Amino acid sequence: MTPGHSIERDRLRAGVVECPLCERQIPKPLTHAVVYGAVDTVTADNADAVECPVCDGVTFVAD
Repeated sequence: MTPGHSIERDRLRAGVVECPLCERQIPKPLTHAVVYGAVDTVTADNADAVECPVCDGVTFVAD
């Protein structure tokens, strides 16, 4: 169970993510994942947040 407005990392790994702000499904959520820092590739394991392409909201990823 994730607190408040956050996305579970396991759901990001599975590719099944709903935006907690607008409640719409985010297609291909890893393409909208954000890492705050320097990395070569954004993955489900190093993602810090996901940007919703519908409402432009940003939701943090929780373990």
